[in-house]
Amino acid sequence: MKFQVSGRVFSGMGKGRYYVGHPEYQKRFAECLGYAPYAGTLNVKLEDEAIIRKLADLRSDDGVKVKGFALGGESFSALTCYDGELRGERVTLLFIDVTYYNETVAELISPTYLRGKLGLRDGDLVSFSVDVPNPRQGRR
Repeated sequence: MKFQVSGRVFSGMGKGRYYVGHPEYQKRFAECLGYAPYAGTLNVKLEDEAIIRKLADLRSDDGVKVKGFALGGESFSALTCYDGELRGERVTLLFIDVTYYNETVAELISPTYLRGKLGLRDGDLVSFSVDVPNPRQGRR
């Protein structure tokens, strides 16, 4: 089942580049998702309350899990991931256990630098789909 999400692109704090680009996360993403993502996230500010509630429900659902870890005295958060698509490009929606953002922000990763390939800028309205497991078909 696909769920449509829309919101506005905005620049984050730059933390996504550090974390997503970390070699251990890159390895874990490749194992769990089948690709090593571009080092950074596409941040989307959600404006629709129904979408925000629906995504909040997914946080506790059975997406693809990436376990947290610690290296060199630094902790790296566990994640739950859902595949999706934005303008024909593969994306993965991340639910990060420890994050700087609240539930009104969707963080996407992709094998592609989405801003560059799709010409996205801050303030652009984007719509992306999220693949949600159908309870009758079982969970991944």
